[in-house]
Amino acid sequence: MNFSTVKYLLLFILSAILFSCEENPLEIDVSQVKVGLKVKRFEQQLFSYEKITDTEVNDLTSNFNPFYTAFVENIINVGKADDPSNYYYLNSFIHDKNILQVQADCDSLYADFSIYEKQLIEAFKYYKYYFPNKTIPDIITYNSGFNYAIVTDSTYLGIGLEMFLGASYPAYKQLGLPQYKTRSMTNKHLTASAMLGWMATEFELEEERADLLTEMIHQGKLLYALDALMPQEEDSIKISYSEVEMEWCDKNEKQVWFFFIDNNLLYTKETKEIIKYMGEAPFIQGFPDGSPGRVGHWIGWQIVKSYMKNNEKLTVADLFNEKNAQRILDASKYKP
Repeated sequence: MNFSTVKYLLLFILSAILFSCEENPLEIDVSQVKVGLKVKRFEQQLFSYEKITDTEVNDLTSNFNPFYTAFVENIINVGKADDPSNYYYLNSFIHDKNILQVQADCDSLYADFSIYEKQLIEAFKYYKYYFPNKTIPDIITYNSGFNYAIVTDSTYLGIGLEMFLGASYPAYKQLGLPQYKTRSMTNKHLTASAMLGWMATEFELEEERADLLTEMIHQGKLLYALDALMPQEEDSIKISYSEVEMEWCDKNEKQVWFFFIDNNLLYTKETKEIIKYMGEAPFIQGFPDGSPGRVGHWIGWQIVKSYMKNNEKLTVADLFNEKNAQRILDASKYKP
């Protein structure tokens, strides 16, 4: 290899490094950030019991409260946690043959949770970096019998493993769940879904009757948070789109934005209109073929990305502290 070749090779490597840094401004070093993340396997303990009596309930309460109370009263909704008559329902739940099969499948896929634990620890390191005064929750896994994928409290982040068993899991079809929902019910989506659920409850939309722009910006903030907390994750995983849907959004971004502008939709507070562009759906009625549901989330994400790119001194915390969607749009200089 002659000197000229070496010179161009070094220039190429340097260019690649600079390009990589430009493409990933959120890829920061958090190796020195310490988080005391704990993972508790509630479902493993619950289904290990032959019979639930006072002893088992005391055990679950001491090890998992306040989650145990929420599980009984809200997640599987069988009554008050301190009511002994609920033992009958809890025993029925852990001995139901269908639930037991689901639990066996959870045990098979998630016997080793260390991969996801590492992903969650890494994400919460970024979270701690951006929000140093925020609480780091315990991670609690559970089986809710297809009731809730993610539940949160001030001290825990609960993950319903039965909701992440794979897009083609037979029970999902039996339950009548549509494909546009089940395709993101996979182990690849587990960590991103959990982090999105945590951010959504930590930073709730405070405005009671928000307009479409405010809703879009809010969801855009949450997706940008995933950019910050999981900088190496694929965008399609963050927003739960297929690659084809991502391509559609990239190709039609300008048309979608000007559709909102031309039809005076940004400031509408009509529930029907907001649901049309923000709600779960296989497609947007009246849009060209291939349009994904929740396209307002995606547009809001692009606006927030532009806002942060054009205001480089702002931190992720600053983004969430800015409550005015119009100011974010104006300062974003968003021009698809």
